[in-house]
Amino acid sequence: MWSRLAIIHYQSDRVIDLADETPFASGDNRLCFRHPDDEGLCIKVLHSGRAKQLHSASPFYKKMFGEAYFDDNRREYAAYQQPAVARNECTYDQHVARCYGWVRTTLGDGLVTDLIADLNGEPAQTLEEYLSEHGLDLLIQDAVSNLALFLRTSLILTKNLMPHNLVLAPNAQGYRLVLIDGLGLSTFLPLAKYSQYFAQRHIEKRLQWFYFRLEWEVSDRSISWRDTEATFRFSGMSPEVESKR
Repeated sequence: MWSRLAIIHYQSDRVIDLADETPFASGDNRLCFRHPDDEGLCIKVLHSGRAKQLHSASPFYKKMFGEAYFDDNRREYAAYQQPAVARNECTYDQHVARCYGWVRTTLGDGLVTDLIADLNGEPAQTLEEYLSEHGLDLLIQDAVSNLALFLRTSLILTKNLMPHNLVLAPNAQGYRLVLIDGLGLSTFLPLAKYSQYFAQRHIEKRLQWFYFRLEWEVSDRSISWRDTEATFRFSGMSPEVESKR
């Protein structure tokens, strides 16, 4: 896990009232609100009591990390501290929603990121939604290729690239895929943090898994994802990537 996992520095002492706001998205652990003062920003807050619930239900060896370990906002903020994000400070928001830090809200601590919008100003469509309507068309194939090139070049570390965690930002070429959740590492031994080789290997494995998942998304799904994923095998790094070491 990245440093400063549980450290929060608020933008100000002001408390943003979200009591009457409706989240535009909701996951198992967090709610996503449009910032009342800036429509281009998103505020992510935890479901009340969620971190405590996850901590209580975790195996004993994870309980030692404390409740903050199960706070998705803190874990995401820590992932933004990875060296690759710092190295690509000016450009990482091409494919990763930019993070602006912490605010106080009436629903608890809020993490502020870019809100990626479509041409009408509404929250952008997820890749999962697009695939269900249009399949893996040429526009998305190009967008996927550009995302892969960005990750291989920047070495920004992510978890598995889930289609519902990627949204489509319109651009002149069609779409730009932007990661809105899933930054960082989920591996127990974070070797990719300390070694360029293991960072490249980590990214190649995540990309191969991503391509594998995309094929399933546009299939007839006669086999469940759980059973399909069990057949995934990492084939190693390509000769092209190996040659750049």
